[in-house]
Amino acid sequence: MCSSTSRRPCADQCCSGRGASAGWACCEGSTAEPSAHDMHLGAEHFADFLAAVHGHAPFPWQLRLVDELAAANAWPDLLHLPSGAGKTTAIDAAVFHLALRHDEPGRAALRICAVVDRHLVVDHTFAHARRLAAALADPGGAKGPGRHDVVAEVARRLGTLAESPDRPLVAERLHGGVPLEPEWARTPTQPVVLCSTVDQVGSRLLHRGHGVSERMRPVHAGLLGQNTLVLIDEAHAAEPFRQTLEAIRTYGRADVRPVLMTATPPSAKDGQTRRELALSDADLRNPVLARRLRARKPASMVKVPRNRPVDPTFLKYVLAARQDLAQQGISSAAVAVVTNRADLARQVFEALRGRDDFDAILLVGRCRSVERESSVAERLAPFRTGAPERAEARPLVIVATQCIEVAVDIDLDALVTQAAPLDALRLRAGRLNRGGRDIRALAWIVALGEDVGRSPDPIYGDRIRRTWEKCEKFGANATIDLGGTGPLADLPADEAAALSTERQDSPVLMPAYLDLWSQTSPAPGSDPDVSLFLHGKGAEAGDVSLVWRADIALTDLRAAHAEALSRIVALMPPQAVEAVQVPVAAARAFLAGRRPQAGAVADIPGRHQDDNPDRSGRIVAFRWAGTDVGATGFVAATEIRPGDVLVLPAELGGCDRYGWHPGNRTPVTDVADRAAAPFRQRRVAVRVSRDVVYSAEDWRRLVTLLDRGDMPIEPDFASRVREALTPEADRPASPQRSIRSALAALAEAPGGLAVHAYPPGLASAGGAVLVWSAAAQQPARHAVSLPSTEDDAGSHSAPCSVLLDQHSEAVAKVAGDAAATLGLDAATVEDVVLAARLHDAGKADRRFQAMLAGGDDWNVPPSPLAKSARASARAWQMAGLPPRWRHEAQSVRLCLAHPHFQANDPALVLWLVGTHHGLGRPFFGFAETAEDPEVLPCLGVSSWPVPATPGPESLAFAFRGETWPELFDTLRRRYGVWGLAHLEAIVRLADHRASEATA
Repeated sequence: MCSSTSRRPCADQCCSGRGASAGWACCEGSTAEPSAHDMHLGAEHFADFLAAVHGHAPFPWQLRLVDELAAANAWPDLLHLPSGAGKTTAIDAAVFHLALRHDEPGRAALRICAVVDRHLVVDHTFAHARRLAAALADPGGAKGPGRHDVVAEVARRLGTLAESPDRPLVAERLHGGVPLEPEWARTPTQPVVLCSTVDQVGSRLLHRGHGVSERMRPVHAGLLGQNTLVLIDEAHAAEPFRQTLEAIRTYGRADVRPVLMTATPPSAKDGQTRRELALSDADLRNPVLARRLRARKPASMVKVPRNRPVDPTFLKYVLAARQDLAQQGISSAAVAVVTNRADLARQVFEALRGRDDFDAILLVGRCRSVERESSVAERLAPFRTGAPERAEARPLVIVATQCIEVAVDIDLDALVTQAAPLDALRLRAGRLNRGGRDIRALAWIVALGEDVGRSPDPIYGDRIRRTWEKCEKFGANATIDLGGTGPLADLPADEAAALSTERQDSPVLMPAYLDLWSQTSPAPGSDPDVSLFLHGKGAEAGDVSLVWRADIALTDLRAAHAEALSRIVALMPPQAVEAVQVPVAAARAFLAGRRPQAGAVADIPGRHQDDNPDRSGRIVAFRWAGTDVGATGFVAATEIRPGDVLVLPAELGGCDRYGWHPGNRTPVTDVADRAAAPFRQRRVAVRVSRDVVYSAEDWRRLVTLLDRGDMPIEPDFASRVREALTPEADRPASPQRSIRSALAALAEAPGGLAVHAYPPGLASAGGAVLVWSAAAQQPARHAVSLPSTEDDAGSHSAPCSVLLDQHSEAVAKVAGDAAATLGLDAATVEDVVLAARLHDAGKADRRFQAMLAGGDDWNVPPSPLAKSARASARAWQMAGLPPRWRHEAQSVRLCLAHPHFQANDPALVLWLVGTHHGLGRPFFGFAETAEDPEVLPCLGVSSWPVPATPGPESLAFAFRGETWPELFDTLRRRYGVWGLAHLEAIVRLADHRASEATA
């Protein structure tokens, strides 16, 4: 052993075998450390980086991966790794690689997407990414002495790309579209880790983002289609998605790099070459990995006859496991029951809960994150791999679905699993004795009659039966070892593939489909279904997001209340963490009253099921798609589409603290206030409705207080509302929505409180929504609003007037900086800056200026404005602007009339100007009047010549012989579908940030 007294581990002390990093010596007496400002950073520092952030040394394959990235800037096609090998660390490797190449744009990914089709995994992967982002935001919190300098240097380098150096990395999860501007999509240069599902990432890439507004779809596609790495965990379930990624790289020139991470890779196609990174001898010698891979996991095979109750069988083996483990001296045991569908998991859980000798929890992926994060994480913490508090923990039984299979760090003592295909069995067994402890781990494989019958399973087809038959062949005395040295571990690839979950293929992606998808405004009538290209032919449609609100009643679901509900929901828009994602068919079945059918869902995509939706046209839900969006409103069952966000009355039931539970008829707890709590420094909204009080007397007292009429809002109004609530000591046991903490935050807010009454006719009429926003007090971004310029009112409204020249120069500066940072060629940077400078030229139209002056032409300011506080719908009419008139279309005309309009690619500049609000791709929805408008002096022009051509909204528009849609075709061929969308995103996000600065 080394006798070093250095403060960092030496090569002999590190289980990875990696020696001292450059800049530090491992020998006695050497304590010099470089300062972060002149520190060299190389692949040799990755061991220090990982240990500082996560507290453990890397495995040899992880070091080898970083070495290869540093040398060649190229990812392997496949990370062929077993369960427990630390695949999630690929995220850290990608972030570290970006730090190494921060000044060489394009050689490392700015956006790193960790993708898997299990919702719980998304959350666990997100926790890993969030820990990494937090360490980079606070390098001083590094776990090891001296190693914080490595983290600080990575943070410094990423900070040169980030929107703010204080937040060098953004970690975000996408799991249910909510039409807000997310943190990851604020600037095109921000280093990002996105944790999500195939549906969420894939639909955004294909310009059909689930839950993304029509106008923002090109921005999301442009960002994800350039400088993006897609890490597909357990890729056997995502082969169609991988095929689609390869196709858009070929046909659409998307700069997106897919990397598969799996223990069961698909067989390489004929003629396909695949770069692969797998475990080496060094990994097998690693003491931590060796213990994990060599641990024996004997499983008894049990067949349950048809028509026999299922839950007693699972209960029997849970109790048997606990008895055996107690005899081994394991008092704090963790036992898991894993089923293939959520309804069966519920059934087993109900049979296990409420016992005195152990706790039981239910894990299903289809649940509300805000509830799970507050309860499940604490319960699982003692049973993480290597957790020191395990011995003192209370025994736990975990009942779960497929959500537990991937990237969930749980070290089980025993496993009772429903029969499943080979790949699923391997993954479930990977949770059993994950740390390779010196115990006799226990397992049972329980085959139900329908699992091994001849009828295909709705999720797995015939693969359960095939795998069961193979286990029977290998198993001695109905027992088979599921460990890394067992008979199922080294099956030939073709044989393993035949026993694993059937891999779907994507349909052939024709280039014409890319042309159709990239038409986002409006979407074409003939629109290929993106789900086929994400999950394959025969797969079920994507998910919808369900949100329950207690201030909305079933009686509110009437067509006459559409506008009223839209206004109320807009005051507190749905957050992703309060939503449950369920398949479209399950949502339709639930809303049609077929609750048992709605519960038969899995936590992985299944085969398409004929859901027989209610075709009566009856309103079943309120779809939220943002403000100023036609898709927002009531929907019938047949109108529900993947990606929809459906707001439901809480009294409808369908969910409990554990997640999706369509059989539950009790009112669902409204968690919107908890979901919004993290944003209270920037915005507070408190819904004061009938559900927050306990008696008619309390409600009458509140209604009287809230009826303000024309009276001003007193500074202590929020405190008075809080005092009017039922006193805490007098509250009965019935669970009412508590708004006390939100009102306390509101009471401390520095003025600017607004009171929005619930419209008459709604069940909550008489109540009100109290709102405070920092945006009304100082330049700060709205935490829960549409992007600054995507709400039409927001594009020309501001608390105070903003000069058009001033705004245009601000946008040009932000766009130019971003384009240069991204390493675009000089000519393209110049064109982006020119487009940004001229994007709002159309606002110099005298009619528009009159609108900004409140509709009074006599009050038009001498210098044109970009925004003012006097714009309104009435002012629009008074100014004589045509309905749906677009200033960006007028900007295109004025570009052509500008005496100094000189561009390297004038077609590109015109396109970026005309589409900077996401419209006109490729059609606008209005026709301009024939007369030529008066244009006020601005943007270096004292007297504008009359534009010689109609605007792009007209079929008569022509630029060098091309109509506006033909210009679109030309530019897509020139820059690629995603390259063009990326350039649009640069200009549009610059407009958002410049507008935000003056909000």
